[in-house]
Amino acid sequence: MNGRAAARTFIARGRQVALWDVDEGRARGAALGLGAAVAASREEALGADLVVTMTPGHEVLLASDSLRDGQHVSLMGADGPGKTEIAVEELARTHVFCDDWEQASHNGELVHAVEAGALRREDITELGAVLAGEAEGRRSSDEITTFDSTGLAIQDLAIVLAAMERADQLELPTIEL
Repeated sequence: MNGRAAARTFIARGRQVALWDVDEGRARGAALGLGAAVAASREEALGADLVVTMTPGHEVLLASDSLRDGQHVSLMGADGPGKTEIAVEELARTHVFCDDWEQASHNGELVHAVEAGALRREDITELGAVLAGEAEGRRSSDEITTFDSTGLAIQDLAIVLAAMERADQLELPTIEL
């Protein structure tokens, strides 16, 4: 369900979406229902400019040196002990964003890099600080960025409220969920 919701969001913003799943039939069914494409392979999907992962998190999808300049990955699946979607070395070479440092450094993708000493608090940018203008986001078009989402409900609600307040000005498309 979360994967479909993420895909709907990108489609509503006019983006082309290609889905990949270990179960090709599931990917095809979701793509058909969403009006999306199916990536020809896992490698093609992981090579997109913008990648959103929503896996059980038991397998490293993004090995060391697998991301290319300008790529962004939102890591949505690894949300508990023993789960990971990206190699520590790969995460450490990106500009890392998270929703909440305390939560992400103890229960998200960041925990492995923090425990290994590869990332520290000062290496991470909280998304809320970027949205509040207190920190910068992407610093260049070739910077590799990652976002470790641990699901901070209050931040999700604040974003929805801000979008609703500005919906008429922004002419945002709507989607049925």
